[in-house]
Amino acid sequence: MTKGRALAKRVVKVLLNRLRNDTEEQIRFLELLRLLDELYKKNKTFKDLVLNDGIPLSEKRKVFETLAQKVGVKNGELAVELMEFLTKHHAFKYLSLIIRSYQYELESVLGTVKAEVVAAAELPEELKKKLVEVLENKLRKKVEADFSVDPELVGGFVVRTTSFVVDASVRDLLRELAMKI
Repeated sequence: MTKGRALAKRVVKVLLNRLRNDTEEQIRFLELLRLLDELYKKNKTFKDLVLNDGIPLSEKRKVFETLAQKVGVKNGELAVELMEFLTKHHAFKYLSLIIRSYQYELESVLGTVKAEVVAAAELPEELKKKLVEVLENKLRKKVEADFSVDPELVGGFVVRTTSFVVDASVRDLLRELAMKI
């Protein structure tokens, strides 16, 4: 197991154990993880803050407390502890793995699956309902689907969950044909 996966598994286990029986807080922590990932990837100042060992942890803690308040987590101390852990172990680079693992485990706990459905054109409501129904039957869980449109798919759709991807797009079909030629 790679270092990142082992660390992600450890972080997720601790979070879900400490947040047990508080579904709303578990979801808020997922939002916090996503915010941290976005900040780390897109905000140079934030990235420099967490990577710079010359900045005292007490200064970083102030920023972490502000972020926890912004997301509205009730367990601010756990949120700060998480961010300090990520900082001390230079683990912000593993946030994508942590998020994926956390979301997968959270879906198991909640008995739901989050699905992202991207289609080449807007799907009729009846087809959306049917697609969700098929996914629920296959996964044996309630599916919460977010639908969006990407004309670059040419035709068809792509379904992404934390555990699988189904690419039924014309773009993917054309790519496969080009590889065979």
